[in-house]
Amino acid sequence: MSLRVGVLGAGAIGGYLGVRLSAAGARVTLVGRRALVEQADQLHAIALDGTEVRPDPSLAVTEDPAALEEAEVVLVTVKSGATAEAGQLVAAHAGPDATVVSFQNGLRNAAILREALGPRVVAGMVSFNVIREQEGARLVQATRGPLVSGIGEGLHAARVRQLAARFEAGDLPLRRHEHVEDVLAGKMLLNLNNGICAATGLPIAESLRSRDARWCLARCMLEGLGVLRRAGLRPTSVLGLPPGLIARALLLPNAILLRVAKRLVSAAPSARSSTLQDLDADKPTEIDELNGAIVALAVEHGMPAPANATVTALVHALEELPRPLPFVAPHELRARIAARLRDGEP
Repeated sequence: MSLRVGVLGAGAIGGYLGVRLSAAGARVTLVGRRALVEQADQLHAIALDGTEVRPDPSLAVTEDPAALEEAEVVLVTVKSGATAEAGQLVAAHAGPDATVVSFQNGLRNAAILREALGPRVVAGMVSFNVIREQEGARLVQATRGPLVSGIGEGLHAARVRQLAARFEAGDLPLRRHEHVEDVLAGKMLLNLNNGICAATGLPIAESLRSRDARWCLARCMLEGLGVLRRAGLRPTSVLGLPPGLIARALLLPNAILLRVAKRLVSAAPSARSSTLQDLDADKPTEIDELNGAIVALAVEHGMPAPANATVTALVHALEELPRPLPFVAPHELRARIAARLRDGEP
């Protein structure tokens, strides 16, 4: 019998994962906004290699969370600010034995879900970007990176294995990791580029080809690495290299970096960070779960985090301003961070 999967918060990431699972033989229900429901008949995914993926006709798309009732696995893909509410919705509508996998940005979401749902929650990570085209009907994977989850216990471990088998069948492997918190911490460091892109208005590829923007990201990553280690985490590799080595590679001149580490700076030209997409749509961002989370952890452990504090403050300021937004040029962002570092400001 096909694995029954519900996706709560089916935006770009949730919709993409749901379409890929449906095409691979799972019975999938997407729970999202009205705009998703209106595009249900045209919904499809584009894999990283350009392959078009169409869901099985059994794919269900709805606004009603009651549709989670029969799900054996629920993927939570809401924005971090809606995590607590998502936990309550799953508790109210999904079965008491449903396995819940958090595929969200940040470090705290699985813990927040466990407050409502207990140990059946498994932390997960989507390390690639998905962009919406054709009014949301076309979901395009724009960057490379793994899909990762924890292992789970008992029944939930078996369900995670089933989920991994479906993803594998759909040519989108899910790596199960015993120490998934350290993997999430590694992804958090790469995700600090969300704030750089949001502050500068640059697409991901352009930000990674700007030496000034890369300098800003490297400073944020090295700062974040120290904070996460102080907090007891051991951030692990996401792209095949240790996070500290990635940060130092980003400081190399363009000609050298593009020759020796092209994979680090590869992204579709149209790919935009989720934080910048939120600013574009005049929505609240997740900056407090990204660069802001490093700042909060630094305060908790008595450490300064001036690079991430600078980026976080800029993005919060942009959230409050009318459009068009006055983004900061990469060289100006670098100058602001350098000044904070030079002055030793927290």
